[in-house]
Amino acid sequence: MGEIRLFPGLLAPPAGLDFLLDLPSEEGLHLVAFAEGALDALQVAFREGARSLVLLSPVLFRDALLSARLGALRFGLERGGVEGFARVGRALFFGALSVGSEEIYEAWKEGLSEAGLWRWLGRLEALADERRWLRGTEARVLVVQGALDAFTPPLHGAKVADFAKGEALRFVVDEAGHLVPWEAQGEVRDLVADFLLGEGFRPLPGGLAL
Repeated sequence: MGEIRLFPGLLAPPAGLDFLLDLPSEEGLHLVAFAEGALDALQVAFREGARSLVLLSPVLFRDALLSARLGALRFGLERGGVEGFARVGRALFFGALSVGSEEIYEAWKEGLSEAGLWRWLGRLEALADERRWLRGTEARVLVVQGALDAFTPPLHGAKVADFAKGEALRFVVDEAGHLVPWEAQGEVRDLVADFLLGEGFRPLPGGLAL
């Protein structure tokens, strides 16, 4: 068994990524990160020589489109606090699997705090192109995104996978959004489980896999 470390980021629901902690894995260090937690995970991978790296809806660089979305979220937070941020975020973070569910929306919103949201905004607004950290690790990389992610669309994840120095695989989950680990928890768990064991993955051109 290897060691699994989680980097859930500041927008994760209260349960975080704990549903992945009990998965079997190859010997070595395995890092699983969501959104802006990808940068923390990459820095650990660089320092400690991780065996594998799972990036769920990674946010590692800021382009004009991401800046515009951050501007809308900042406006929501300034005008309406957590509620204002969450209302804007509902259109950006959720896919068809859960966007209409009040229960899922309220559960996600429960984990947000105004101080945490300001920290999150500040961190993303200050992002340089942090994909360079991928060149500092030989870890195999798995990128998982939702097909309906309006905050960091699939092309964003493809640009992250393109920077990987070692083997990089990318999966897009139908009907899910930015919160894909929780919207499609079973599918994500299965993908991560196979990846941590190094099983069932055959690289294809373009960073995709079967």
